[in-house]
Amino acid sequence: MKSNTSNPHSPRWLFAYGLPPLIILIAVIVAFGALKLKPDAAKKMPEESLPVVKVIEVKVESIQLEIVSQGTVQARTETNLIAEVSGRILHISPALFAGGFFKKGDELVQIDPIDYEANLANALGGVAEAKLNYQQEKANSDQAKEDWAELQKGDPNDLVLRKPQLERALANMAAAKAAVKMAQRDLERTTVRAPYDGRVRKKLVDLGQMVSARSSQIAQIYSVDIAEIRLPLSLDEIHYLDLPEQYPDDSENREKPQVTIEAFYAGQTYQWKGIIDRTEGTIDPKTRLTYVVAQIIDPYDRDQSGENPPLKVGMFVEAHIKGKTIASAMKFHEVPCYRITVFLS
Repeated sequence: MKSNTSNPHSPRWLFAYGLPPLIILIAVIVAFGALKLKPDAAKKMPEESLPVVKVIEVKVESIQLEIVSQGTVQARTETNLIAEVSGRILHISPALFAGGFFKKGDELVQIDPIDYEANLANALGGVAEAKLNYQQEKANSDQAKEDWAELQKGDPNDLVLRKPQLERALANMAAAKAAVKMAQRDLERTTVRAPYDGRVRKKLVDLGQMVSARSSQIAQIYSVDIAEIRLPLSLDEIHYLDLPEQYPDDSENREKPQVTIEAFYAGQTYQWKGIIDRTEGTIDPKTRLTYVVAQIIDPYDRDQSGENPPLKVGMFVEAHIKGKTIASAMKFHEVPCYRITVFLS
């Protein structure tokens, strides 16, 4: 039986071989018609582009360089107060709390002194007894000299004249006096006094607590006369500064540069004036940075306007260090931009 697809007059043959050319012909007619019927593009003149010129004015003037660095405020002196005698705490100063201020010589802690008062009394008794023994030995030595003189038998030796006994009595008296000084010192140490004007960082004891000599910590304190900030500088930045350098004979080669300390505190920026006091003696081998130390006098003292808050230990600050002055420097001043219109003939 012969297949219908081989018969050119059959419908199946027309569908297989006649339909694809017809579809292609229709697509070509539609595309040609779309090209003929498309609207003409409107002609538009190009907009004129006007160049913007940035103008920089150059002036020759004297300027002072400034280097900016950052650091954290530290106390110049910080101390761990340790009890030097043992005993029970009888009294604590109202200023001994975290943040409390005190003056040099203020009583911070009172340790029970009864045992040390007794030790002092015993030491004073020892001095009295040593003086009596010395006087007795001296009298015996004088009597021995007289007795030997009456015998007229030549020069006596030291033992006959009781010189060793007299020296022993004199040494015992000196030891007794030293014991009195030690007892007085221990009695004085029952009162713990502030070594400088400062502030309490942390309180470590309380009323009625027993403390041990040279082991019990009483408080952590720091001075408030001067605040210090360690500021890192690169070796390139040092070139623009006149930094003070110290030498073994305690001499310095330069004046101390001025520095302005800025800190953001309670939503505002405040400033303090200070100096670069010294340059540290080493360069960090990892970062290749050196450190200078800025000092601020009386960081907790209000300025005349009364607006500055205290420069507290631990604050992160920015330091603006005054550097070298260049007499004839070119300073660039940027002026507002101008738009230049170009007319073309």
